Amino acid sequence: MKKPITIKDIAKSLNISVATVSRALRDSNEISKETKRAVLQLAKEMDYHPNLLARGLINRKSKIIGVVVPTINRQFWANSISGIENIAYNDDYKVMIFQSAESFRKEVEIVETLANSRVDGILIAFSKETLDFEHINQVLNRGIPVVLFERVCDLLEVSKVVTDDFLGAKKMTEHLISRGKKKIAYLGGPLTLGVCRDRYLGFESALKEAEIQVSPDHIIETDEFTFENAKKAIHQLWSNPSKPDAVFCFADVLAIGALDACKELGIKVPQQLAITGFGNDDTGRFINPTLTTMAQPSFEMGQLAAKLILKEINATTELPLPKLEIIQPTLIVREST
Repeated sequence: MKKPITIKDIAKSLNISVATVSRALRDSNEISKETKRAVLQLAKEMDYHPNLLARGLINRKSKIIGVVVPTINRQFWANSISGIENIAYNDDYKVMIFQSAESFRKEVEIVETLANSRVDGILIAFSKETLDFEHINQVLNRGIPVVLFERVCDLLEVSKVVTDDFLGAKKMTEHLISRGKKKIAYLGGPLTLGVCRDRYLGFESALKEAEIQVSPDHIIETDEFTFENAKKAIHQLWSNPSKPDAVFCFADVLAIGALDACKELGIKVPQQLAITGFGNDDTGRFINPTLTTMAQPSFEMGQLAAKLILKEINATTELPLPKLEIIQPTLIVREST
């Protein structure tokens, strides 16, 4: 394996000091143009690359932000990461992205790796398995700022960026009720996960206010947000003697799977069964029928989370007080209702 070129190698070749090479690479005004030119030319010829971690240890800043999300193959998370990178890049920060794959154990390992890598701050959306937050407390005790986004925890006194999931779900359910639907089913994730619980409570609140009973047979909790699980749920709901006339799906991925199951079963949407999602994935605009959903400004949420972490990283005295930023989703009515 080829040994990495260091500034010592460049200094030796040019018969100048390591300090001079270092200043030349930083474009310091203390070094002459001729010396800078010679250093940069040789660095290029020798294929020299700076050790960012070592530089960070000297400057006490790595200029790196760690980002942990449950998965990157969903549009919401991909858009959020883009928003984070947009802000970080403009502030000369790099972003290290990890996915927990909805595993608490993997999440803990990732957070420890990021902390040991001397990242300046961590942005995290928790896995569905995460019920213990000691790994975050340990990071905070080491003086590394943490900001939570979308999937958060009330027990941690840190800044958070969330969607108003309760109100968004309530508005969506009220929309279905306004369409004359009275037997509304709910398809969502584990209620131990805050975002899943909030959306379910919003759904339940709207039904109670309309004096509509929630049927236990019409509530399905799924461990994974997949097309396949959504299709199984629709088959299960449609096999009940009391069939629903609408299904509120926790996320667009579930709603799209539900629509596919309706085609298999010959269910007319929305005449026999209205379907709604949450998230406003691009796919929902192009399927048939197009999907009614709640739009989340995921890119902007990522931007806001990045701004909060950078504010804490760059605080010169004491850390700013934790902020709770609540983003309002927007109802988008399409053909599926």
